[in-house]
Amino acid sequence: MKILVLDEEFPCPLNTGKRIRTFNLISRLAVGHEVRYLAYGSENSDSFTTLHESGLHPIAVPPQVPEKSGPTFYLRLAANLFSSLPYIVSSHYSRPFALALRRCLDNSPVDLILCEWSPYAVYLKETADIKAVIVAHNIEARIWRRYYETEPGVLKKWYIGRQAVKVDAFERAAFRAVDGATAVSSEEAAAIKSFNPDLPVQVVENGVDLDYFAPSDPPPRPDRLVLTGAMDWRPNQDAAVYFVEAIFPLLRYKFPSLEVTLVGREPPRRVVELGRVDGVTVTGTVDDVRPYISEAAVYVVPLRVGGGSRLKILEALAMKKAVVSTSVGAEGLEVTPGRHLELADTPQQFAQKVSILLHDAPRRTQLGEAGRRLVEERYGWDSIAAKLDSFLKEIATGK
Repeated sequence: MKILVLDEEFPCPLNTGKRIRTFNLISRLAVGHEVRYLAYGSENSDSFTTLHESGLHPIAVPPQVPEKSGPTFYLRLAANLFSSLPYIVSSHYSRPFALALRRCLDNSPVDLILCEWSPYAVYLKETADIKAVIVAHNIEARIWRRYYETEPGVLKKWYIGRQAVKVDAFERAAFRAVDGATAVSSEEAAAIKSFNPDLPVQVVENGVDLDYFAPSDPPPRPDRLVLTGAMDWRPNQDAAVYFVEAIFPLLRYKFPSLEVTLVGREPPRRVVELGRVDGVTVTGTVDDVRPYISEAAVYVVPLRVGGGSRLKILEALAMKKAVVSTSVGAEGLEVTPGRHLELADTPQQFAQKVSILLHDAPRRTQLGEAGRRLVEERYGWDSIAAKLDSFLKEIATGK
């Protein structure tokens, strides 16, 4: 089968949840199929080389997606008020990408197009004769609704509300126009089916590399917490600020020597400035998150905004870490609160759950052991990739 993937970037280096998921699944598809990968990037980049060496056929379009800062960015946001498309779609559409897509299809027809992020379904208007599947890493409209619910600023809240309406309309139209979709959880699969009841939807869970994220030998520091996640993604930024401002002070009152490390690439200024708080370390981009996870007694996931399911929790569980998460943070995972992790949705509850675990090393061990068993049973990449492979074959062949 010949598959063409459309994406915003090449999924390398493996330093975000989306990249990790995409690379692990698509590289496994390339073992049995011819996979071309059309994305913004450079032919001279390490990412391009990595995909080529992994058996894929990358096709680079010079970067066109605008930066998310500066006066020009805010002018574009204002201009988008007059567009029917949400900003996350209009900012990723470019004529060079559309032309590259057409040249790719003219040179070699494909059996299936895979939109590796739902905004890229905007390009499918030009490929209506080819079967297409949307990979829903999240239900984007759900994320925007949560942005709206948690935003305190009046003007910003109004703008986010306008975007949420447009994102919802775009997603509904996109899922009505394709031949299939994948979701990372049964809840999000149900949401997609509500947009288009006749659409085939397959749950393809997130996974974890069980060999890479293995338990380490050195014992954790009893006074150390860790939070990981790409800090150029707004839900992770919100989680970091929320934890440091609302939860960490409650913990420091009980544990004056307690420290937390915020690990994630490209933190914006408001996250970097959290490092001024006593006991808080902001690392910025790191080559390997495992040493930071390993040294922590408790792994915290204070997400208030988001969708999909969290690779970060699977990584922590694979390393036998005791995890405290919000309900939003653990969405989409087949975890049992109190058995695999602890859940808490207010600052007071969150601090209490963390406090109990800091006092109770055997309880941390118990949660860690149960978490590792869970990911071994359900979340290995090989079995998840096989499920995706089977579904794509069904869509492409109609059988």
